[in-house]
Amino acid sequence: MQILVIQNSIRDPIAILGEHLVSNGAELVNWLPEQQPNQPQGDFKGLIILGGYMNAHEDDKYPHLKHIVELIHQFHTENKPIMGICLGAQLIARAFGSQVYPHSKPELGFSPVKVIEPLATEPWLQNCPADLHIMQWHFDTFDLPGQSTLLMTNDICKHQAYRIGTNIYGFQFHLEVTPDIINDWLTAKSDWINAHYPNLDGQVQDQINAHADGAATFAQQVAQHWLTLFPDSVPKQTILPG
Repeated sequence: MQILVIQNSIRDPIAILGEHLVSNGAELVNWLPEQQPNQPQGDFKGLIILGGYMNAHEDDKYPHLKHIVELIHQFHTENKPIMGICLGAQLIARAFGSQVYPHSKPELGFSPVKVIEPLATEPWLQNCPADLHIMQWHFDTFDLPGQSTLLMTNDICKHQAYRIGTNIYGFQFHLEVTPDIINDWLTAKSDWINAHYPNLDGQVQDQINAHADGAATFAQQVAQHWLTLFPDSVPKQTILPG
């Protein structure tokens, strides 16, 4: 079962999430538009869109973003599962007619996310720990598409995880990362972050020690559930805007 993975930044691979998908039978085909102008070809049964440093509407600077939106439309029309992480979640929201824009404040480092209680019957949300903290690294947020259901939230940024229909998921947080990836982000952070968050490195190291294992377990649960959505019998329940 081939899954197309769009890696929007060389610094944000699919990492631990990909390991869990492969161990459960998936074959991942990675596309890094920064280095590969042309999309790989294959008989793809699902689509994963990872994070990146660009805004979801910057087609003039990053023309591949428009192509990603077209792929979201295509995979949705074909009733194939889609997962978006950070920028990927924002691009799904864009594809379904919503706006993406700067948030009132950045969300950097591990922060708590909580389940919307009436929705805890979703398999991957069952037994979700009350103190779950997941890595965040974003400056933007998005309007929730009208067809979607909000699944997870927090006090910093309301839209943390959502579902459209039965087989499309968006996650604002970075459930795919490892400590090594996080440390790489810290070495490459901007002068603005250094100036406004001078203690970020030490804070994030403490957070990794406290929360990385729990976040990795959560990523495994998401991967296992997402792969159960691939049978052709999954019904299509939503309509994209024209």
